[in-house]
Amino acid sequence: MVYSITLAKEPSALSEADIQALRNAGWEDGEILEINQVASYFCYANRTVLGLGINTEGDIVGLGPNNSDDPNNWNHA
Repeated sequence: MVYSITLAKEPSALSEADIQALRNAGWEDGEILEINQVASYFCYANRTVLGLGINTEGDIVGLGPNNSDDPNNWNHA
């Protein structure tokens, strides 16, 4: 979590030591890459949405119904 928070708030503060700390905690390089990509994507997506003034107030957030005629059908079959 420390890595992700630093990546979000002050990415230039990250160093090789931060990557090594993740390795020391048992994460493999591919997993570290995935942590980086997911955290970075959500930073990007949130800043894009917030920067455009978009909000989800009044929206149903989550899965979209498979059958648009039945708003209570949230199945994906």
